[in-house]
Amino acid sequence: MTEIQAMPWSQVSGVEGLDIISRYLAGDKSSEQGFAAIIQAAIDGQYDAHLAGEPDTGVHVTTSCHLMVLAIMNRLNETQASDFYKNDPERYVRLNCLIQRMLGLQRLTLGWPVYGFGAEVLGQTMIYTEAQAPGSDPGEPLLNFDNWQQLPDFDPAHLIACIVRDNLIHMARLSGIEPVAHLPAPYSLAAEILGQEHLINALTDRPDFVFEFLDLIVARVLKPWCDDLVATVPDVWLELSDASGSPMFIGPDNFLKYTVEPVRRLIDENSWGDRVFVANYRGDIPAGAKTRGRRKRRGATGESASGEGVSDMSFEKLLAAKKICCPQYLTRLEADVMSIEHYVEAAIRLEMPLYLGIGAVRLDRNSLTDLKLSCSELHVSAHDAAQQILKVSQALEDSGKPRSAFSWPGDVYVEDTNAETHVDLLQAVLDGVRQANS
Repeated sequence: MTEIQAMPWSQVSGVEGLDIISRYLAGDKSSEQGFAAIIQAAIDGQYDAHLAGEPDTGVHVTTSCHLMVLAIMNRLNETQASDFYKNDPERYVRLNCLIQRMLGLQRLTLGWPVYGFGAEVLGQTMIYTEAQAPGSDPGEPLLNFDNWQQLPDFDPAHLIACIVRDNLIHMARLSGIEPVAHLPAPYSLAAEILGQEHLINALTDRPDFVFEFLDLIVARVLKPWCDDLVATVPDVWLELSDASGSPMFIGPDNFLKYTVEPVRRLIDENSWGDRVFVANYRGDIPAGAKTRGRRKRRGATGESASGEGVSDMSFEKLLAAKKICCPQYLTRLEADVMSIEHYVEAAIRLEMPLYLGIGAVRLDRNSLTDLKLSCSELHVSAHDAAQQILKVSQALEDSGKPRSAFSWPGDVYVEDTNAETHVDLLQAVLDGVRQANS
């Protein structure tokens, strides 16, 4: 049987490569050999010189695609999740960059299982399935209310710590951009190693414990981890992810009470603090909106008869908290309630660049009822988002503070991609942004 030769880069990053990955993800077996040849060529380093590309200064689309790459590798080579994430950082980075470029993304970014890795580096029992990102075993939390003070110190020699460093160094070499480390924020790391439900209950029942536990996580884990990365990875940025600590999950009051202060301390009390940011707080929950945090005790102000809370938090107060945790730019994610126009006005007033998220479910092939209609809607959404970002950028330039071109995930951020992401829908997003740039 004749060996299939990999395409030259001009085709891999063009319409031919896009056609192959589209057909493969849609289940077309005829694309498998050609796609496998491209994957192997990337692993062998044949495309290294081309991965960075030459992104311009316009508005770009970015997304973390490690779940998509894992599914592809599992389907092609039966690669298991543990092998994919932990056995070969150079392969991991090459493939993540390759798939982004095949999809038409010009500004690269690199993600990994941030919450799982944060727990695993401390010794948490993990669940690695065949083709899913790892997660903490909910039946065996690392710590409980009796032994939480035995939280392990961060160990820079741990395999996960080494993988994170290697990922970043390879990413800097292959992408030509300053690498962005992804670490769990204090609250989300606490939830991973104590258990989500235990921590949510403690917000009401053991508030002093929560404060002390988060302080301990900062002192023993996150500060030493950041120290290590700054010392070993040139020009590293430190992005902390905190989905579990978001207003939409624990309520705006708990968000302001518990999650903001530990992040503020990491930013304000360390020499590298100006390279720390948290950009994924979901749900701005303006006053009058229903909250999803733990219900207050019966009779507490703001609780409905059904136990649903109602936010009395102003948008400005939540906006101020977002700025504390992400001083360099303002983000609006799909789950945020306030309109894009409110964020545009706030970004101009605060003199901050604006990044806008598009929710992953909008690109999921399983949620489709009308592909053509969904493509049209996403094209319009992406086009409008890019125009609003350009409006903010122009206002910043006019005021003498032009928008920075950092290597963070932005400007239009598709909040996740995986094997169920419909490539046509992603292309609709890209086309909408390209049209706004032209």
